Amino acid sequence: MNYPLRSIAYIAELIHPPANHNAADLQKLHSVAFADQICQYQNFQMLPQGAQMSNPPGQSRSVSCCTFLGDRIQIREEMTGISREDYENRLQRIAFLAMTHLKLQVFIVQQFVVRTLVNSKFFVDSREFISQGIFNMESDNFAPLDRKQDILGLRFALSKGDQKEGLFNLRIESFSQDPRSIFIENIGTYRTMVRKDNLEGLTDNFGKTYAYVETNVVPFLAQFDDAP
Repeated sequence: MNYPLRSIAYIAELIHPPANHNAADLQKLHSVAFADQICQYQNFQMLPQGAQMSNPPGQSRSVSCCTFLGDRIQIREEMTGISREDYENRLQRIAFLAMTHLKLQVFIVQQFVVRTLVNSKFFVDSREFISQGIFNMESDNFAPLDRKQDILGLRFALSKGDQKEGLFNLRIESFSQDPRSIFIENIGTYRTMVRKDNLEGLTDNFGKTYAYVETNVVPFLAQFDDAP
């Protein structure tokens, strides 16, 4: 089933018990990350509750940063073109460096966001794909709204079920920046204990969040993708 994913954002939030980060430890962490080929964050800024490492934006709306707060670490790559594999390597390396230099013992909750785009094979406009292909609705059905539909979509809250890990919040929408593209966002939340000796659990959970889009969401959409 050939529906290539064009990922536009990866975000991770690693939640840990509250901690008071020392400024010197945060600066040391940045020095190590700047010299690391996997991270190489160029900029460093102290924040009221922590610090942020970042890279200069390569294009409009791009974000590449890692933020350390009192109860979490957030790692954002948006519109930077980073590959899934490189992001997973960065995620695990940042977690290792934070546990080493900030003396964190455990991550108690992890939340991962995957945002990607796909294209319909038969619909030029993603709004038509969603309204006609999925909802089986015509323009007359929208007449009572008396407004133009700039964005059209659907949302799911998906529970774990039997033998399933993580909770998924899934959005499927038309994409305002490119009417041909279908926007998919999957947010995976995992309440698992991850310590320094099992950091691969972070990349495993991120991988499950990504894989759900590839192996479940795309086939779900494909069944509605017929010639209008």
